[in-house]
Amino acid sequence: MNTGTFYGVGIGPGHPEYLTLRAAHVLRSVDVIFTVTGPNTETSISEAIVHSLGSIRGTIRPLVFSMSRDPEIRQRQIDENAALISDELLQGRDCAFATLGDAMTYSTFGYILQKLQADHPGLPTEVVPGITSFCTLSAVSQTIMVENGEQLRVIPAFRSETADDLEFPSGTTTVLMKTYRSRNALIARLQHEPGIEIVYGERLGMSGQYISTDCAEILARPEAYLSLMLVKKK
Repeated sequence: MNTGTFYGVGIGPGHPEYLTLRAAHVLRSVDVIFTVTGPNTETSISEAIVHSLGSIRGTIRPLVFSMSRDPEIRQRQIDENAALISDELLQGRDCAFATLGDAMTYSTFGYILQKLQADHPGLPTEVVPGITSFCTLSAVSQTIMVENGEQLRVIPAFRSETADDLEFPSGTTTVLMKTYRSRNALIARLQHEPGIEIVYGERLGMSGQYISTDCAEILARPEAYLSLMLVKKK
C-alpha cells in the first residue's frame, strides 16, 4: 500500500507574507494540513496563516501539544498526535505539518518527524525551510546579525537560571530564544555590562509586534511567550 507524503512546512514567524513560495504551494496542494495549538489557546497562529492563503484544498486539523514540564506527558501527546497523522498517511493522503519559524529549529515538528520515520521506515518526506524569528528580528530592527569573523550562537532561554549561567564572549551575537521566563533577569544582568547591545522582540510579524533596545521600557512590559533577544558583545 502506498502511503501519502509527509511535509514539514516552516511558515515563518507569524506574518503570511513571510511564507516561501514552496511553503504556499505545499499547503495549497496537500490533502490534510495539521496545525499547532496549545492546551490553553483558543486560536492557532499557524492555522490563521494557513487560512490566509485562501485557496487551499485540504482539510485543516488542529493538534494540541502539551506545555507540561513532565517529559512523559509531552511524549504521550507527541505519540498520540503522530498516530493521528499516521492514520491519514496510511490512507494515501499527503499531509503537511505547519509550524511557526523553521521546521527543523526548536520545533515540535522534529519530534513528530522522528516518530513517524521510526514507525514507517521509508516514509516519503519533505521539509520546507522557514524564516526564523531571529532572522526576522535582525531584519526588522536593522541590526546586523554577524559579520566578518563574528560568531552566532542560538540558545533556548526559557529557564530563569539562564541569566546566571550564560557567558557572552566578545565578538559574538547570542540569540536567546523564548525568553518568557528569563527576560527580566537577563536584562537586569546585561544592561550595565560594557560592550553589550540588546535587541528585544515580541510577536514578530503579528498583531502586537514589539521591538525595543530600551531596557527600562522592556522591563516595564509583561513577559511574553513569543519573545526573543539578540545580545551582541563587541
